[in-house]
Amino acid sequence: MRIPLDRSPWRVRGFLGDEWRHHRVWADGPLREPDAWMPAQVPGSVADDLWRAGAVPDPYVGLNTRAIEWVSDRHWAYRHEFRLEPPGPGQRAWLCLDGVDHSGIVYLDGEELGRVDGMFVEARFDVSSHLRSQPDHLLVVVVEPAPASEPQVGFTAKVAVHKARMTYGWDFCPRLVHQGIWQQVSLELTGPARITDVAVSTQLLADRAQLEVDVTLDAPGNDVVLSLMDADGELVATGTDVLTVENPRLWWPNGYGDPYLYRLRVTALAGDAISDVRELTIGLRNLRFFRAEGATDNALPYGVEVNGRRIFAKGWNWVPLDLSYGVPRRARLEHLLGLAADAGANLLRVWGGGLIETPAFYAECDRRGLLVWQEFSQSSSGISSTPTDDAGFVAMMLEQAEQLVPRLRNHPSLAIWGGGNELQAGEGEPLDDATPVLAALSGVVRRLDPTRLWLPTSSTGPAFLNRLDLIEQAPENQHDVHGPWEHQGLQDHYALYDAGSAQLLSEFGVEGMTTPRVLARVVPEPSRQLPTRGRPVWDHLGRWWNNEDLVQKSFGGRLHDLTTLGLASQFLQRDGLSYAVEAHRRRAPRCVGTLPWQFNEPYPNAWCTAAITHAGEPKPAYFGVAAAYRPVLVGAVCSRQSWAGFGEIRLPLWALTEESMGPATITARLLSFDGEELASATVKDVELAGGTVMAGELCAPTPPGPFIVDVQLAAGAVRAVRRYVLTGSPDLARLLDGRAVLDTQYEDGRLAVRNLAGVVAPFVRILDGRPYRGGDSDADGWLHCSDSGFVLLPGEERTLSLSWHGASGDRLVSVDGLGLAHAERLIQCR
Repeated sequence: MRIPLDRSPWRVRGFLGDEWRHHRVWADGPLREPDAWMPAQVPGSVADDLWRAGAVPDPYVGLNTRAIEWVSDRHWAYRHEFRLEPPGPGQRAWLCLDGVDHSGIVYLDGEELGRVDGMFVEARFDVSSHLRSQPDHLLVVVVEPAPASEPQVGFTAKVAVHKARMTYGWDFCPRLVHQGIWQQVSLELTGPARITDVAVSTQLLADRAQLEVDVTLDAPGNDVVLSLMDADGELVATGTDVLTVENPRLWWPNGYGDPYLYRLRVTALAGDAISDVRELTIGLRNLRFFRAEGATDNALPYGVEVNGRRIFAKGWNWVPLDLSYGVPRRARLEHLLGLAADAGANLLRVWGGGLIETPAFYAECDRRGLLVWQEFSQSSSGISSTPTDDAGFVAMMLEQAEQLVPRLRNHPSLAIWGGGNELQAGEGEPLDDATPVLAALSGVVRRLDPTRLWLPTSSTGPAFLNRLDLIEQAPENQHDVHGPWEHQGLQDHYALYDAGSAQLLSEFGVEGMTTPRVLARVVPEPSRQLPTRGRPVWDHLGRWWNNEDLVQKSFGGRLHDLTTLGLASQFLQRDGLSYAVEAHRRRAPRCVGTLPWQFNEPYPNAWCTAAITHAGEPKPAYFGVAAAYRPVLVGAVCSRQSWAGFGEIRLPLWALTEESMGPATITARLLSFDGEELASATVKDVELAGGTVMAGELCAPTPPGPFIVDVQLAAGAVRAVRRYVLTGSPDLARLLDGRAVLDTQYEDGRLAVRNLAGVVAPFVRILDGRPYRGGDSDADGWLHCSDSGFVLLPGEERTLSLSWHGASGDRLVSVDGLGLAHAERLIQCR
């Protein structure tokens, strides 16, 4: 039985050096200087506790994190008083600390129990004698100063700890090094025999599943009883080590079936008495991996096969929810993972500069059918990206892996283990298992979790980068590649992704500005000007991803205000990211997966590659990727966005389906911005047999300015549409002319948007119109909309579905966009 120690308040206080010993913080009795102790949250983060207490400024505004960097240099004593009736005869009691970041000393009732070293280490202390002596107890955990480590640019060999690197300073997270008790603290009561490990392996047969359950007890010789329940709580099977399930319901990834979950109860007996019980959620599925079609023998098997079906990995890269990642944010976690599933994603790569994630994360991925690629917390460092071969570091990583792998291996969502992010021997030379620490980690994974794929790093090479010159030089070296993370411009962006030959694109992206409501919250008003490089607040909030120069060039230098610059930036982010994902998908089965960088962000950046803002609001780029993840696609190979200098355009047409669908008709039209049809092509009886088919070509003289390519597919009741905004001029400046007029009507969760003018609306954006409060604004809930950033032709109407999750009070929707005759329009939703 587990008893969480969160039923009464915790308090925290900081100390310089060993001053905490002088104050004898572990001693019972009246506190010295009680006013210096602040309320604390466990699980939580020191910086968050200080902010809630008003001791430091809001870390999510302006340059404020710079005023809080001192926090990680101090000791922080956490104090908790609790009452518990003494355990009965034969009972044992364990104090369980599931995560202290990064190290600490633990005291109970004035006695030092021991140390915790490592943020991913679970510590267990036998406190049976302490709890029997009295009912009232004092628990003190002294969190030590954060260890030295490297920010994003430095030397990986200097990293001597297994700790999230992100908060030491990264391109999407300012420096605010995390400290605190970041996972649950609880008491565990057992009898003489305690369950220390459960390992479940599944074999699927023709009409049944066989489960082998290996249970480890700390008192061998006692009996174990297994009980398996279905989702309704009905008993399915019982046994002592092997369970057989007739006609099992299988766990499937998102989009391929129901991720059905069973509940396994493991009961340890001491004689006839129950000594300990462990319950876990499991899914019944087979997991295998395969090489991409045409891959050379030295390529790794990046393809994922579940229950005998090959899965194209439609993924995303996942980073921690917040720079104060110890603070539980269950509503935000469910919201974000729900957005990932709604977009059609089926795999998340948990990036190696962040976390071995929380139990709630894996449970939610299990429930939503989201496969997980979990990396150990190691990352590149820009200057040198090779981990140290120091024997002590390797031994520490091996010891932690021995604990971490068993902790996660029963999750049906877990598919891949990775050694870390972008570990390299030199520039563009990915490491392999010959590296000492990767050899140690791979040995643990292969021994304790042999059904999962092991990847020593990402990307694995031989080529590191997805770059046009590298593709042309050695297309067969493009196995698992990264990059680029920036829009390549109106002439080169499409060309790069059309030329791709990689088997797996595990990290690539396009940068974009955040939403207006986030800017209004985090950029102080005096700094709300064009974010030219060198301006301190803007540099602090995403300098790496400030591509104002490219956006201005793409729009002819006509972006003179922050709102229009933001719209133009988000247009390029959506367009560039969706085209890249389409290009990867249409190369299947040579390509087996695409994972854009990045899904979420841990901090409210002004510029970022994230598709979801820190506020939990999707940018238009999210909807572009969601559209590219649909099971039926149609489109054109556009080659470039600007066709300036070309007298004629020739666009090959294609269609993609995940299932065989029979004959279809593909229609492509080239439309002027006034909606006039300048050219068209129709291809009938296109056989959709599953996979990609090329079908005809749209050819026309190049128009002098911007134009729309509208491609549609019809196959019985199935319809698919894709629109491209292209131009015959060197830039997209004419998208700003402001002639489109929109009419909007809201009723009962449906928003109708109609283009009343005789000109195209090239980018219609739908956003949450409420002010963003920041901080604990998860309580405000979120707007869910079916699309944002879409093209609306003259006279056309789109009806969008709107819903509000966890929201109360006023519900406002903002409608704005490029090329509109009016500015933002706010709509009250009642």
